[in-house]
Amino acid sequence: MMGMLVDGIWRDEDRTIWDGTYVRPPSHYGGPLEAEAIVAIAAAPDRFHLIASLSCPWSHRATMTRALKGLEDVLALHIAGGPRTEGYRVGTPDRPWTVPGDGSKIVHLHELYSLTDPAYTGRVTVPVLWDAYEGRILSNESVQILRGLDRVEANENSLEWTLLPMDLVDAIDDIAQRVQVGVSNAVYRAGKARRQDAYHDAVEEVFATLEFLDERLSQARYLHGNMLTETDLRLWPTLARFDAVYHGHFKCARRRLIDYPNLWGYARDIMTWKGVAATFDEAVIRAAYYGEDRDLNPFGIVAMAPAIDWTAPHDRGRLGPATVAARDGRQTEVNPTTLHAIEASACPQSPNSKARLRTDTS
Repeated sequence: MMGMLVDGIWRDEDRTIWDGTYVRPPSHYGGPLEAEAIVAIAAAPDRFHLIASLSCPWSHRATMTRALKGLEDVLALHIAGGPRTEGYRVGTPDRPWTVPGDGSKIVHLHELYSLTDPAYTGRVTVPVLWDAYEGRILSNESVQILRGLDRVEANENSLEWTLLPMDLVDAIDDIAQRVQVGVSNAVYRAGKARRQDAYHDAVEEVFATLEFLDERLSQARYLHGNMLTETDLRLWPTLARFDAVYHGHFKCARRRLIDYPNLWGYARDIMTWKGVAATFDEAVIRAAYYGEDRDLNPFGIVAMAPAIDWTAPHDRGRLGPATVAARDGRQTEVNPTTLHAIEASACPQSPNSKARLRTDTS
């Protein structure tokens, strides 16, 4: 049972299944981060705290962004984990977590939600961006946290770049929505379905979307040409979990990630970007999905790790150099492992680069 807060009280109740179909509710604190908060992340490093889970793909978007944008020194990270007796734990009974700015000692994440709103009703999810100065949750929406962290300027000597270049906003939103509906959420719809037809529809959507993405990545290094963008960070956590848990635990069993040559190479390519590998712990992911999801796995038996080599050469460089969008609009070639610019001037575009940056999803 997933559990939730009802009027500020924890209950073993699940409102995500409707007529046998899994329906993901919207995030309660889901609005965009305001400019003042984005500036304060770097200006007041003790103010904001990111609470995330190593097993959660939505958390992973935030921790990847924190690593890639070099925010480890200005944004504290607290990992939620352990037995989910009342949802995510942030401490233990003998070693509770002291809430920054508030001083309360808590064991469960839902207590942080209740500190923000004593009458809160809804799911208790990660990631969470906690404001220690105001004593409240600023956001629990992974996309808005990702976009807010992307705008933080933390180091004057580092490369200033963005995951959301203005000329690609519409294209990024378009493909990201297809990723969200067709893969990231669809694997949950498949795994948590309570009707055969609901499961079948979700699985069909998963593999149709993976086919679309594999074809798209046959022509470009990343989802929007040679440039790493927000869309890549929204897709990668799902790909990273696919063979480990979604293929078996969520019964998305038609094919594995390694059966898609372009997607598999692309996933290994992104793993090489600075800081990304440190955000990924496959053993923790398998232990959490298999061990804590007792609705699907009542005995908590953790499946054996799949045979998969994340260190194998990816050969994605044949499609072009890795680039990022500098804040001044230039496309800058970088070394993914260091995020150092290779060339200060704008990178020349290949003749077919415009086609790679198309906004259609067909």
